[in-house]
Amino acid sequence: MTQSTPSPQKFQKVGLPEGHAYPELAYHLPTGSILAHTRPVEPGLPGRRLSLWRVAETRYHPIGDFALSISVESFVLHPQLPLLYFITYVWSEHSNGPTGGNWEALHCFNLNTFQCEIVARRGELIPPDDYCKAWLNELFLVGDDGNTLFCKAGLRNGEPVQYCLSKLSVSDRKLEIVSRLEAVFA
Repeated sequence: MTQSTPSPQKFQKVGLPEGHAYPELAYHLPTGSILAHTRPVEPGLPGRRLSLWRVAETRYHPIGDFALSISVESFVLHPQLPLLYFITYVWSEHSNGPTGGNWEALHCFNLNTFQCEIVARRGELIPPDDYCKAWLNELFLVGDDGNTLFCKAGLRNGEPVQYCLSKLSVSDRKLEIVSRLEAVFA
């Protein structure tokens, strides 16, 4: 390990997942919470995790208890309400090729009560007209009401797949296209 490579043991001492490092941090002012989005040091399945640290405490605590094949891929905080939304992907290693992942679920975590609920699983999103399948790739913003998410969504109705900046109503799981993305992920 070089001096510029972080020691996973130092991260474990503050409560981050074993074997994880490279935290990306976010701060939620209303609840005094720091979120760490970490990834495994060793190659393999992505296995990204979220951990929460209240500034008055001494350690991080995991958000969710996921199998090794599940990875927290993207998250977003509401600026005033105690809401954290995140998406998970299920990953698998293929014997004849690269690791592959599929959208698994959208979760909502309450930063005050520490309750986590699944908002939608694969197959439960309602795509816009003319599309038969939808999934989430990335979360960008929570609307003021806490019930609207702006995200990048994959939409399918045959080939090719369309990637769109989309608006998701959390209460009814309906997606609305804001703008199509001309490049695959941009």
